[in-house]
Amino acid sequence: MALTNLLPRTVNTTGASCTGSDGTTNRTYVLPDSSGVLTTGVDIVINGTSLMEGGANDYTISGSTITFLNIVDNTDIIKVNYFITFGSPAASALSTSTSLKYCTPFMFGQALGFIKDIPSWVHSTSPTNEAVGTGDDSNTEFWLDQKSVVSDSYILYANAVAMTETTHYEVDTDTGEITLTGAGVTLLTTNDLTAKYSYYDNGMEDSYIQAVLARAEAEVDKMLNTTFTDGTQTNPAYPLETEIQPSEGLYMDRMLTAKKPLKDVSTILDGDITDSDTTISLDTDAGATFPSTGYIMIGSEIITYSGVTTDDLTGCSRGVLGSTAAAHSDGDAVHSTVLLRSDTAEGTAVSWTAQAWDTLMYATEDGLIYKFKDASPDPLTRRGVANRIQIIYLYGNDTVPTDITRLTILLAKRMLMQDSISKAIIAGRNEFKPEMFTADEAEIRKIAASHIALPMGNT
Repeated sequence: MALTNLLPRTVNTTGASCTGSDGTTNRTYVLPDSSGVLTTGVDIVINGTSLMEGGANDYTISGSTITFLNIVDNTDIIKVNYFITFGSPAASALSTSTSLKYCTPFMFGQALGFIKDIPSWVHSTSPTNEAVGTGDDSNTEFWLDQKSVVSDSYILYANAVAMTETTHYEVDTDTGEITLTGAGVTLLTTNDLTAKYSYYDNGMEDSYIQAVLARAEAEVDKMLNTTFTDGTQTNPAYPLETEIQPSEGLYMDRMLTAKKPLKDVSTILDGDITDSDTTISLDTDAGATFPSTGYIMIGSEIITYSGVTTDDLTGCSRGVLGSTAAAHSDGDAVHSTVLLRSDTAEGTAVSWTAQAWDTLMYATEDGLIYKFKDASPDPLTRRGVANRIQIIYLYGNDTVPTDITRLTILLAKRMLMQDSISKAIIAGRNEFKPEMFTADEAEIRKIAASHIALPMGNT
């Protein structure tokens, strides 16, 4: 299948979400997409180490199920990059809001001027919705007059009453096919089915536009060495990164992360907790600011959690990554950033020690600098010994600036033009004019220069 029919997906999770027991082999994880998963091109990383596919290697994948052949601990950090294909009902009915971050297909189509609306607002006429058909208490299949429907632009009506997508119907945006559910047939009965929607008038399919925008968004993140997340959403999906670094450099109190900016989500405890509590209550309204799964640090204890209910972190595993479970008091600080260091001798197995916030370390979101505030335990005297610093952190900006949306549109536009040029050359027509790219390239460089997060090594 061509690349333009693929949509990239990323899942950040932990071993606790896998089937089977902690610390055993052959544990499985089911990807969120139940169908359309492309089993080639899958990239899996556990604790910063890339895995190899195959029965004699690290994992196998069948459909949407991954089987880990080696031992997986509940505390392991798992990142899966994969693709889904357009063509199955589940894929074609994807909501744009859950698959794209910076720009919707509707915004893109409006910016480039290839979207038309139904009803059309023609001067001196009374706009009416499109008459799709009439129900007969059994028919589940209807067709819109236009195909290439824009994602999230459509509303269907049963006798002028708005229907609910998924509950009452699904729309194949590429073909314009409407499939009613049982509840939809019941709601429509023998009434008129009408529609309001937008469509691409240049013949491009919605799945193609979504794929181009997904590629453009990935290029934005790669170009800027960062990402942008809507921090106002409940449980924002900040990416989780795990870095293993060598021992400190010449300036022992400076450790820099590769991804920027670091996003430390912090609050305080609401009430005392024991060393065995698996539900941890946070300060009022703080629960919504934490990702839905992840790590927290309280004192010197590292804790994983698998869910958030209002202001409670649920499914907590205590004293992970070699730390010690402990009781904590009401008002104690809670952080999402974890720092561990090892002072074992060079050439011996690494033994990690958690660094307590505001006692041994702290992190700044702007400078992304880790500062050791205590000389105990004694640091290694030899600099640059491998695998002696471990940092687990969230990163990314907590707003999506309008110029990032603009950058996404420009990059997607460039991709469309490149595809069109390729098609013209293959068809024997050479319509390429280099000056078409000049203005856009200058704007791309200008926007990128104002947001790029430069990678910096430790000194």
